Order: sequence, then structure tokens, then C-alpha cells
Amino acid sequence: MAKTHDEPAQSSGSLRLEEPETLAGRWSIATAKGECAVVFTNRRIDSANAWAIDDASGCLAGLVPGVVGWRPVPDGIALASAYRRTVALFATGADGWTATLPNGPARLRRG
Repeated sequence: MAKTHDEPAQSSGSLRLEEPETLAGRWSIATAKGECAVVFTNRRIDSANAWAIDDASGCLAGLVPGVVGWRPVPDGIALASAYRRTVALFATGADGWTATLPNGPARLRRG
């Protein structure tokens, strides 16, 4: 089965680490309180071991305080603090990328 960039990687025994270039772009985080549009950039933040997130509306800070960047991890997409700490993990699953944030469940999707 062919994988598109809108679908999380499927596992057949081992998890695959997505390349940052395939994940960079516009994303939306959906929660019970609404949508938060962000851009996963390809600007590296070495101190955070992550790539920068553009959050023009400032909505991300309300969902997950302290996030400065993102990075691919074998089981999904991690949101990182300035101190390399994973603040939230959107895990890959049959329903896409999902996480439990401080205010409840969230879904990450392209767009």
C-alpha cells in the first residue's frame, strides 16, 4: 500500500523515522476547543534538538506551553521545549497523529 504525506507511517514490526523534509509544512492541531494552525519549518534549533514551529496566531502556547519546535520520532511527531524536552507526543496510529495535551485529546493533521 502506498503511503501519502497525509498519512502516518505504517509499521510492520519496526517503527520508521520520517524525514523532517516530508513533515515540514502547514499543520492543524484540533482539540475540543477548536483548531490551531501552525507551520513546521525546516529551520533548525540546535539548542532544542528540533526544528522551529511558526505559530502566527499564538494559539500553540495556549495548548502546550513552552513549545519552541518539533521533531520526528520513531512513533510520531514530538513537540519540544527550548531545553530538548518532549512536551507533547503526537503518536502515529490508525486514526492519524493523536496526543493527550494538558487540556485533553488532540489530533494533528496536515493543513
